[in-house]
Amino acid sequence: MLCASISEHSIRYGQLIKRENVFSVEIIGKKPLSVPFNDMLVDNPNASQSIESVLSQIKADLPIPDMHLSLSIPSAFFNISVNDLDPDMSDEDVDHALNWSSRTRLGNIADKKFTQHYPLATTELNIKRYLTISYFKEIGKILFSGAQPAGFNIDLLDINIFSATSAIEQIVQPKAKEKWGVWLVDENRHSLLIIDSGEFQNYAEFQFSGETEYTILSSAKADTHLDSVISELCSLKSFAIESLGTLDHLYFYSNDVDSDFFNMLETYEVTNMSVIDPFKNLKPIVQYRNDGDGIGAMCQFSDVVGLIQRRMVWRKP
Repeated sequence: MLCASISEHSIRYGQLIKRENVFSVEIIGKKPLSVPFNDMLVDNPNASQSIESVLSQIKADLPIPDMHLSLSIPSAFFNISVNDLDPDMSDEDVDHALNWSSRTRLGNIADKKFTQHYPLATTELNIKRYLTISYFKEIGKILFSGAQPAGFNIDLLDINIFSATSAIEQIVQPKAKEKWGVWLVDENRHSLLIIDSGEFQNYAEFQFSGETEYTILSSAKADTHLDSVISELCSLKSFAIESLGTLDHLYFYSNDVDSDFFNMLETYEVTNMSVIDPFKNLKPIVQYRNDGDGIGAMCQFSDVVGLIQRRMVWRKP
């Protein structure tokens, strides 16, 4: 099974193999994309060819032939929302309400998107809670058009930060009542996912627009706590705090090892904020080290490890 995560300028990957009921990670690698995987992707006629070329290179380098592909892509390509419904609603009414909410949120582009709804666990007794995720069908076409000619079938499509969060959660084992988050750090656009007592709390994309200012570009739901967290993260730019007060712990990582902001954060000592080595409990046979071998370099593979761990639980033959 090939597990690959696409970021703007590269595809990071790992191959999971099972021999006699024993899993091993044969290789961890990274290859550059010729066409940036960003919001201009659908307008570039060479988008699929770029993905096909890299996947073909990866396939040629794999220690063992493989055709199964688990894939994750940046969260900026998804519309993510949380919907709370009456607990007494029938399944039919729930479907109707979720679809109506999704169409209202997306407007005239709703028919151009693929949408799925996932039930969320919640301790609140008076609601049913659902996570709704949608992405443009054209993105799916580009991915499949790149994977199939390279000899891969996409068995799973995930979101980078969700996959990274899964990996980090398995490594750190947060306490039952802990409120914690995962921050994907970038120079311009940041992603944040918050977990409270083991339950999905919120998700946001945001930008810093000054030393003390920020802009929330999107969020799963309106939340004053989310504003407080991002405001506190903004204050890190001026070295204003020694400990986060809005979260019990924050784990951060970056896909850009050259990010000045990420490298600054690595040197900034905040008592309840840290970078996690995704390979702490999972040692690959061949490891990519072209960006260095420290935790700051290795954390870029957090989402890849999340995909690998997911496939170790459920894997197609």
